[in-house]
Amino acid sequence: MVAVTSKPKILGIGYPKYAIAEFKALQEKYDIHYFVPSDRKQVIGEVKRLCDEEGPFDGGYVLFQTSAYSPFKRDMLAPLLTTGTCGIWAQGGAGYDDVEVDFITDNNSWFTNTPYAVTNATADMGAFLTLAALRGVYEGESNVRAGKWRNGMALTTDPNGLKLGIVGMGAIGKSMAVKLQVFGMKVYYYNRKQLSPEEEKALGVTYSTFEDLITTSDVISLNCPLTPETRHLIGEKEFAKMKDGVFIVNTARGAVIDESALVEALKSGKVSRAGLDVFEEEPKINPYLLTCNRVTLQPHLGAMSTGTIHTGEKAIFSNLEAYFETGTPITPVNKPLRAVKQKQ
Repeated sequence: MVAVTSKPKILGIGYPKYAIAEFKALQEKYDIHYFVPSDRKQVIGEVKRLCDEEGPFDGGYVLFQTSAYSPFKRDMLAPLLTTGTCGIWAQGGAGYDDVEVDFITDNNSWFTNTPYAVTNATADMGAFLTLAALRGVYEGESNVRAGKWRNGMALTTDPNGLKLGIVGMGAIGKSMAVKLQVFGMKVYYYNRKQLSPEEEKALGVTYSTFEDLITTSDVISLNCPLTPETRHLIGEKEFAKMKDGVFIVNTARGAVIDESALVEALKSGKVSRAGLDVFEEEPKINPYLLTCNRVTLQPHLGAMSTGTIHTGEKAIFSNLEAYFETGTPITPVNKPLRAVKQKQ
């Protein structure tokens, strides 16, 4: 008699909004126990309850829009990861500064993100914020709504011929570079690793040192991940080196910029205008930024589009399938030394 093996068990935080057909197909292959999250206390409690009542689990996932209950640290994930059975934690989004990756790795589990799902939507937001900053979009709209038309408004700035300096030339930075060259901008970039000459030529971009980039760019766009090394990468000293009247765009993470230094640079006129989708202590925002009509603000909306969420949800499920079928996920962030052997 052939022994019947049970399906791998997956603990899920969230039900998909768009990849419903893919999720139902996943349910046919795996034993999925999911719940709908609300706040952090509820999520921590539900993870523990499910692990106690239905565990141990072989994998886990969390979907998008997690700000109400992140970060994902051992106080939440320990019941799932410390059993010796869970081999993967699959998560949506490109950034993972709110994830205790070392804890996941130390428990011999893979951690995956969805780095390509958010590319176009976030780059679109970056391009929009660049144009909004250059053309004073928020100031103009505020005038119209107040019945002032163009009263008190100065001429705005054309993008054509300006030097755009991109800090972080990953997938989002590359996409943003291509989009803004359509408006005649000359794109330079700084990255930890320089692109190949062939890719630079294909993208139409030029490598620069960080120092040269911040001192010579007309517009500086932050597109790098938040790490201990990039926290407050742009601060008082960096602003002082920039051109007078520089434009700042940030769709990466708020803490890449020292927000108090940005406020002072806006007050002094060192920074002419800014376009921000992320903030250092979001959703809390510095009061000056809320009242300054030279700043266009968005509520971390870059990746929040239907196409992005659909693509991202599918990518999460694909990572789970790849792990259970091959032992290796598609977009791993880490590499556990002794990965948990998956169920066959």
